[in-house]
Amino acid sequence: MTAGQRMKPCFVMAIVLAWLAGCADPAQVKPMTAPAPPAELPLANPALARAVCVERVRGGKATHPLWASEVDNQAFFRALEGSLANHGLLAAAPADCRFAVESHLLGLSQPFISIDVEVVANVNYRVRQAAVAEPYLLSTQRSDYTVGFTQDQVLWATRLKAANEGAIQRNIAAFIETLRETPPPPAAAPPAPPTGGS
Repeated sequence: MTAGQRMKPCFVMAIVLAWLAGCADPAQVKPMTAPAPPAELPLANPALARAVCVERVRGGKATHPLWASEVDNQAFFRALEGSLANHGLLAAAPADCRFAVESHLLGLSQPFISIDVEVVANVNYRVRQAAVAEPYLLSTQRSDYTVGFTQDQVLWATRLKAANEGAIQRNIAAFIETLRETPPPPAAAPPAPPTGGS
């Protein structure tokens, strides 16, 4: 067997693996957006209703077409806003924002190549009241999502993208549940005016 004949199966296998992997696309906003709850849920703090805004998102990564699907900051920002809107929490305008959210995507744990693709997302959320520098809520959410091999999900890159989106959607939903159940501390009463001496 010549060297060329020995190389041919390897070349064919490389072509097959490249086809199965496919080109990477970034995670999309809609599949990452947590849907509205099936019924209106009570708020531990009614003041949250239509009073929350997304102040900052960081930790996301751009997707390289020849590598792996990622979640970028802009898509995460829009998915978080859309999720808050679906739950009746998003402020209609910046002037209506009384609770600001900052999120930090700590990382996506992704497999290299696998049949069933599981992604684990870790995100830190900070929520502060307007005009207050320190957050009243610090929450780190861990969520996972698995996409199996099916006729509709043949390409590994497609399954990875869907697993990214599912993990982020679950993560945002878990954060919103925590937000709804955590009332902020009561506002401090203004100092009493000094009384005049006799």
